[in-house]
Amino acid sequence: MKKFYFLFMFCAITGVSFAQLKVANTGKVGINIGTNTPVSNLSVNSVGNSNSALFVTGVTIGIWAERSGTTGSSWIHSVVGNAPVASGRYNVGLKGQSYLTSPLGSGRSWGVMGIGGNSTSGYNYGIFGTTYGSQNGAGIVGTINNQQDIPVDGIYAGYFVGNVKVTGLINGVIVGDSDERLKQNIAELGTAIPASKGVSTLNTVLQMTPVEYNLKQQYQESKGDSATVKQALYDEKSQLFQKKHYGLIAQDLQELYPDLVYEGDDGYLSINYTGIIPLLIQSLKELKTEIDELKSSGSPETKSAHVATALLPGGTGTAVLYQNAPNPFSVQTNIRFELPNTVQNAELHICNMTGTLLKTIKVNQRGEGNVTISANEFAAGMYLYSLVIDGRIVDTKQMLLTE
Repeated sequence: MKKFYFLFMFCAITGVSFAQLKVANTGKVGINIGTNTPVSNLSVNSVGNSNSALFVTGVTIGIWAERSGTTGSSWIHSVVGNAPVASGRYNVGLKGQSYLTSPLGSGRSWGVMGIGGNSTSGYNYGIFGTTYGSQNGAGIVGTINNQQDIPVDGIYAGYFVGNVKVTGLINGVIVGDSDERLKQNIAELGTAIPASKGVSTLNTVLQMTPVEYNLKQQYQESKGDSATVKQALYDEKSQLFQKKHYGLIAQDLQELYPDLVYEGDDGYLSINYTGIIPLLIQSLKELKTEIDELKSSGSPETKSAHVATALLPGGTGTAVLYQNAPNPFSVQTNIRFELPNTVQNAELHICNMTGTLLKTIKVNQRGEGNVTISANEFAAGMYLYSLVIDGRIVDTKQMLLTE
């Protein structure tokens, strides 16, 4: 009787199992695929496809692989993907993808997610990539717009095609491509850059307004999800957020050099500060030329004028700024100028060589006029003085105060 009972239970169990398991005449096996024929060698919850030896479909997790137990090996893995390199083929050791051809209004998508932590300090990697061998390549490659066939021209830890944004600090030496073979339309900076405004590079650079500032916290909000998540962009305890910063306002620089200002996908403006360096070099060259002219003139009555009709509204009249005399001076000096009657507001600005404004003199005269500067107003040194008409700099010159 007992033998009969065990035989009955065995038949019942195997009957249920065989109802969930299907073996095709090709030897391929399907689990929980109903009456369908498996296409992969082993198909679970789906018939699979002919390119896959194992095909698993799950609702929340397709495959969960977990390593357990102990081993004498130093390297232990839960999943290993290996695609031996074959000539003329696209070889992928492990691929993850999560995308739709049409965009959704909610959710998140990660092609590959990696989390690493709480191992030996300094040896925790969320995602790790490296190269092997002597051929060109990169440990991590990032592209946009589904670009996949990217030739890497050297051996790099990281290689990116497209813009890269960082919300923290970057440590290291930053260099940019500057080889002549990569450039076209090359022209030396002249004394009328930007030429459209008819002013020297030095005068234009002097119109830049350096500022100091602190970062303003920005918040990013998820869009389209049932629950809105608001996250701060900056770590407010970080040095980046707490320290003072020095720079320019992009909107102001855009008026002078629009090619140095870029607009991001988020609508905010950024500055190519590296591009300002050649302008500073050109400004120093122009300044040295004027200083050399002052030294070689040998006459305190030598005067130099810059006509700037382009800077006056409607191009009416001519404004002229003369070289101060005497120059150099130790007691007082006289600055002459000519202003057309159409000018509404005129000022003389006295600055030090760093561009810091030291004194503003209101000019009420029209036609020929002059202003006297006393030596006791400033310390000995080189100074800049500018004629400003209706808020715009017409010309800038240097004067030398001696002890």
